[in-house]
Amino acid sequence: MSQLRQLKETLNGVAESSKRTAAGLAQFEQQFNQQAQQVQAAIGGSAQRKDAEVTAAISQASKQVRAAAEALANASRIARQYGQSI
Repeated sequence: MSQLRQLKETLNGVAESSKRTAAGLAQFEQQFNQQAQQVQAAIGGSAQRKDAEVTAAISQASKQVRAAAEALANASRIARQYGQSI
């Protein structure tokens, strides 16, 4: 197998893997956010202000999951485009 063909196959593998993982993370984010809303509803306004700490941690995690999914989707798109261009 030529190096070019091997590179194209590797890029295609990266693109597919990134796409699948991004989709999985997007699904996880939806479930995570639903659970986060339930937690916020249950502990909102606690006297110890732990609710704000928990809410902030959950919100930060959700943002990072979204950013990871977007980065993977972008990597998938770029790898696929590059593989098709060579």
